[in-house]
Amino acid sequence: MNLNGPPYPYTEKDWSQWYPFVSKAGRGCATELQAIHDSLQLLQGSDGDESEVVSRQKRWVSQSMLPWTIRELPGLKSDNEADRFIGAITIERGTFLYILDEDERRRRKQENNALDAGDRNIIWEVGFYLVPKYHGRGIMPAVLRTLIKHILVPYMNVHTLMATYFEYNTPSRRVFEKCGFEFLQLLPDAITLPPTKNNGITGRKVGLGVMRWQLA
Repeated sequence: MNLNGPPYPYTEKDWSQWYPFVSKAGRGCATELQAIHDSLQLLQGSDGDESEVVSRQKRWVSQSMLPWTIRELPGLKSDNEADRFIGAITIERGTFLYILDEDERRRRKQENNALDAGDRNIIWEVGFYLVPKYHGRGIMPAVLRTLIKHILVPYMNVHTLMATYFEYNTPSRRVFEKCGFEFLQLLPDAITLPPTKNNGITGRKVGLGVMRWQLA
């Protein structure tokens, strides 16, 4: 109930539409990342000139989306719990949910999506969730900080990362704050909850908090 999506209840049809899309994006990013690693390893110890190194390093990962699962680490739990799925985090080009004018939101998305991979002006967006029993353990701040440091900056050239949260979801806001995001604004009544997420009641609206991280 803290998420604008996915649909609830989540049906087999929802899965059949969403999983192929996110799975393809994940495989594509993994392939791009491996290609960069292979190129840099080939250059180590070679006689390649500096311009060649710079050229290869300008290959950027991800045209649109970078999805990750969050799992138990082997060795921390018993064998039947090791590698258990406990959450997910996705980096994607901005959806601009915080722009309430639909025409302006559509225009911003089109401009943002037209930028080439690696362009420092791309507005990226982060969303995540964690199985409730794992809340309060510092997992999500560690995951997000790790992604920013080791993937988003060096392999995607991310300079601006946006995030939103429902106004009552203060734990999510704290995660962003711990990772260096700044609070920008609170948009009252920005999101209308579907009845299935509001005990069958229609028309309930919630405010949307907006946060931003920028590369120093």
